[in-house]
Amino acid sequence: MQPVTTSETIDKMTALQVIASTSVWMCWSVLVVVLYALGLGFNFAQLFGLLALTGFAAAGFQLSWFALGSRSLSRRFIRTTTALLTLVAVAMAWLFIQTSFSLEQLQLLAICAGLGGAQLYVRGERSSTESSTMGWELAVTAAVGGIGIVLAQIATPLVVTLPNVLGGNADPLLTTISMGNVLGSVRPEQPISLSNLGWMLLVFTCVAVLYPAQRQSQERPTHAPFHRRYLIRNPHLWVMTLLYIMAFGSFIGFALSFPLVLQFLFGLSREWQAGELVNAISNDYAPQALTYAWLGPLVGVVARPLGGWLADLYGGARVTFVCAVLLALACAVAAYLTQQAFHSGAPEQYFLLFLLVFFVLFVVSSLASSAIYRSASVLFPAAQLPIALRWLAACATAGAGYIPLMWGVQSVTGTPALALIAFAVFYFICAMIVAGVYLRRHSVYFNP
Repeated sequence: MQPVTTSETIDKMTALQVIASTSVWMCWSVLVVVLYALGLGFNFAQLFGLLALTGFAAAGFQLSWFALGSRSLSRRFIRTTTALLTLVAVAMAWLFIQTSFSLEQLQLLAICAGLGGAQLYVRGERSSTESSTMGWELAVTAAVGGIGIVLAQIATPLVVTLPNVLGGNADPLLTTISMGNVLGSVRPEQPISLSNLGWMLLVFTCVAVLYPAQRQSQERPTHAPFHRRYLIRNPHLWVMTLLYIMAFGSFIGFALSFPLVLQFLFGLSREWQAGELVNAISNDYAPQALTYAWLGPLVGVVARPLGGWLADLYGGARVTFVCAVLLALACAVAAYLTQQAFHSGAPEQYFLLFLLVFFVLFVVSSLASSAIYRSASVLFPAAQLPIALRWLAACATAGAGYIPLMWGVQSVTGTPALALIAFAVFYFICAMIVAGVYLRRHSVYFNP
């Protein structure tokens, strides 16, 4: 007979609030590409900096919620946080109505939007289930936030190309280059209404906050005692933290930066002489970044429950090890393609291979995220598991900060492939840690 343990499944009303919150945050992944297409004078380093800022802000909010303990896992808290994001949406709509805005204003708004990234981990209703399905249950719950990522990357470039919903006589902003959306190419001289994005997010968050209120069932309080010092003293917490940074940190960091990475690598045609960059012009043959970028997070979100199922079947550590090796190999290939595209006068010839390799990175990092959740359900007592997962999510969300930051730094130094090489080395080290700690036959926990 299988042992019985505690599982977490998210209710539909909370799921809607998480999706709305994540959308407010993740719309920045597309917004920076739109800002670049408008030719407002922001360079790639500044735009990657905006992504890093909102990513680190999300991680900071996550750590604050961890400090609050179980209170931050309640449905009331999640709903209140979502309600605060309506203010962010209003601020976004107001700022973009203006005829001009500064980098400092965008930075402040990006920090505030990071509040939405703090919703990426939630605790749902408790149910009793067999431990053999724990990985699947946790993976399905964790995939909810990913829906917001995909929706934001699909809807944002569509909404900003619509006429201004409030009208007005101000001259619209016009694109200076093609940028694309899910329907195809958006050509130069296309009027853009950035304020539409704020109004869309305002409606979405208001619906998420107000509509479910009358339908939510009474939340049952939990009385299990919890002491953080016991969790912090658990050595598995620190191993799991490193591995989850490898897995979910990579997924969320790549998801946030992927649209701008595509624009950076393939949107420009660069001319080199004797190893020196002498000219960079807009690439008229470049595939549209926003037409394809959303597919990466989508395949990752779809794959995440599969990772939980594989971990239930073969064990979390074994799946994590294979994923870490695959991540290292895929990053090495991506580094090679990045080097070739960056130094090519026709980078579009490497686009399809680059896109496929990043699909592998998204899928494998999602599989590893679910496998690590499965391992955590074995390594931590039931009373510690929800807050332990909150800690893992908080630390891993920093990937949304350091990955865009590294791309931004490498865009200045002209060596973007080095970032991917560093990631490949990190993934290989993580694979060795999994093999040494959890896949030795005499491990305290073998293949959890």
